[in-house]
Amino acid sequence: MQRIGVFICHCGTNIAATVDVKAVAEALSHEPGVVFSTDYQYMCSESGQTLMRDAIREHKLTGVVVCSCSPRMHEATFRKAAEKEGLNPY
Repeated sequence: MQRIGVFICHCGTNIAATVDVKAVAEALSHEPGVVFSTDYQYMCSESGQTLMRDAIREHKLTGVVVCSCSPRMHEATFRKAAEKEGLNPY
């Protein structure tokens, strides 16, 4: 069975001003296969990446879903974080 982690970024107020990220994180925590769901102010920051890597290890995640700003800006950042913890970055 998949063990999915969901990471929702506020992107400061870029996303959080429009989307209730806490409510989305809570709603997604009840989806099948999701064992961890959280929101964070800036997922692309070093502390956001640490949060993701720690959660992958702690919860033995087999995959992640990152809800954040444009993939052009940070897709590689999130792929590298997942790969560092042994997940397939693709």
